[in-house]
Amino acid sequence: MRNKLSIENNNLIVEPQGLDKLWSLKNKLVIPLKHIAGATLDNTILFDKKGLRSPGTAALGYYAGSFHLNNEINFYNARKGSDIIVIQLKEEHYNRLILEIDNPRQWIDKLNNI
Repeated sequence: MRNKLSIENNNLIVEPQGLDKLWSLKNKLVIPLKHIAGATLDNTILFDKKGLRSPGTAALGYYAGSFHLNNEINFYNARKGSDIIVIQLKEEHYNRLILEIDNPRQWIDKLNNI
């Protein structure tokens, strides 16, 4: 598991696990639930162009950190070949969170029904 998700006080908490904190340069992201526009499963998103890494890591099919493309900033912490959840955000620093998590379908249902 690369990320742990939880909901506390009307916020989605995203916590990279282990060394992923170092690679993504984030200990935790706190997103108000009202800023979540939706969530989907997209196992091919890591094959798309990601843009300029700033700051972050990109190595051997693993992407972590902030990536800037077409006036958008997306946060990645995922590797190719895994189930990837994409969380669309509004009124936040990041436009999307692209995450590898346990039970992605369960989280998609939960986030889309808030």
